[in-house]
Amino acid sequence: MTRLLLSYPLGVDTPVYKDNPPVVIEQQSSIAQGDPYNQFIVSSLNHNGTHIDAPWHFNPQGKKISEIPIDDFIFNYPVIIDIPKSDDELITKADLEPYEHLIAGADLLLIRTGFGRIRSSDPERYANHNPGLTASAAQYLMIFDSLRAIGIDMISAGAANHPEEAVAFHQMILGKGRVDGKYILVIEDLNLNLNLTHITKVYAIPLYIAGVDSSFATVFTED
Repeated sequence: MTRLLLSYPLGVDTPVYKDNPPVVIEQQSSIAQGDPYNQFIVSSLNHNGTHIDAPWHFNPQGKKISEIPIDDFIFNYPVIIDIPKSDDELITKADLEPYEHLIAGADLLLIRTGFGRIRSSDPERYANHNPGLTASAAQYLMIFDSLRAIGIDMISAGAANHPEEAVAFHQMILGKGRVDGKYILVIEDLNLNLNLTHITKVYAIPLYIAGVDSSFATVFTED
C-alpha cells in the first residue's frame, strides 16, 4: 500500500490569502535553554494552510467543523481532473461539463489547475492571484448526489481578485438557503503536484475545534 500526503505542513512560511494574518510559532519552553521539555505556542487563522471549509463558513444554518461525523471525511471514490488555470482565471460550469462522466459517482472531486506549482517559488502570487470557482460551477457540482467534497490546488476556491464570485461560490457550495441540507465540503490549499492516477481512497481529517466554521486538515491517499 502506498500513501501520498496531499496537505502542506503548517508553518511560518505558509502563504496566506490576501491580507489574512500569518502563522506565528513561538517556542514557549526549550530544552536547549535549560527547560525540561520543548513546547510551542502556535497562532493561526483557521483558514491558513491546508484546511476544510465546513458549511458554517458561509452558511448561517450550516454545520460547524466539529459537528460533522468523522466518516464524512473519508472518501472511497475520489476523482482528479485537470483544468489548467493561471492568475485570476475562473473555473466555470463550462469547464466542468466535459468531465461529467467522471464526476458522476465520485464522492471527492480533486481539481488540479497547476497553480499549486508556484506555491513555494512565488508565494505572494499564489496568495493574491489565485484562480477560483464561480457560482455557475457550484450550481453544477451541487447536482451530483454522491459528491461530498471538492479539493483544489489553490489557496482558496474563491479567486482573490473576483470577490463577488468568491462569495457566491462559497455560499452555494456550502448550502446556504437550501431546504434539503445538502452541502459540499471545500478542501483548500492541497498539494496535487503528484501522480494521483491510481488513488482509491482519500482521508481528509480535520482538527476538531469546537465552535468554529472550518479547520486545518491532514489529507492523504491510499492506492
